[in-house]
Amino acid sequence: MKLSRIPLLGRVGIAIVLGIVIGQFAPVWLASIFATFNSLFGNFLSFVIPLIIIGLITPAIGELG
Repeated sequence: MKLSRIPLLGRVGIAIVLGIVIGQFAPVWLASIFATFNSLFGNFLSFVIPLIIIGLITPAIGELG
């Protein structure tokens, strides 16, 4: 079965179940790696999203005037 045939809600449910099962058996060092990645990615998004918004709004305002 193709992955694209599974609806989005089904894929999210599968990911949650797999995360719970893998989390029960994963060593602590693997969990700390994921926590570090989560923190770095969150900080990156917090930095980039305002820049993307400014980059999209500035040309739109320039076209108005």
